[in-house]
Amino acid sequence: MIINPKYAGLLMGLIISLGMSFVMSFVMVSMNVGFTANFLNKWMHASAAGFLIGFPASAVFVPIARKYMFKFTGVVT
Repeated sequence: MIINPKYAGLLMGLIISLGMSFVMSFVMVSMNVGFTANFLNKWMHASAAGFLIGFPASAVFVPIARKYMFKFTGVVT
């Protein structure tokens, strides 16, 4: 399946926010709760919550970060 290139930024934010929420929730749950009997359930719940916050945040912050990155590096778009 090929996705229209105009959605590349949105897809990038989706992939990054999925990965980051998955890894960060694992670390935070393991630090705060430990590896208990219901660890997997707590981890998946935290990961889903992190994604629900992370994806919209990435949709806002990625374009801003990109704008400043181009500004600071002198790259012209």
